[in-house]
Amino acid sequence: MKRIYLFKQKITLDHYVAEAYTVRCVDDRFWKTFKNFLREQNITHVDPKSPAGGVKVFASPNRESDREYNLDELAISIKLHHVKKVMLFSHSDCGAYGGLKKFNGNKDKELRFHLKEHEKAKEVVGKRFPGLKIETYFIDEEGVIKTS
Repeated sequence: MKRIYLFKQKITLDHYVAEAYTVRCVDDRFWKTFKNFLREQNITHVDPKSPAGGVKVFASPNRESDREYNLDELAISIKLHHVKKVMLFSHSDCGAYGGLKKFNGNKDKELRFHLKEHEKAKEVVGKRFPGLKIETYFIDEEGVIKTS
């Protein structure tokens, strides 16, 4: 069968070890900061997930099946790509959490809320995968804050 490519680029099919499994929100406003942060951390191979709300999918999912699906995805990453670290992100003004207006524009209140969500997410992931290193982060318009 003849293949007609719209874009050509050589890709290696070599197996890789993922340095981290990352979970960040789908919101594109924070993509560049996220990507540059990983680069600064010298993390080049990740298994990325981008559900709305990022860490929300573990801490307070809309449906329990969303949490289970994402835990299953993480299990596959551990099995196939030998992931040893999970990096969970949330961000300011996240629509999945009701945006900054949910906190009446109070950024400190918003951050305190996200810190609690991060703790819940760490507990959920840690319970299922006790040996996994779990790090949590909050991104705002100034940059990335490590919360654990």
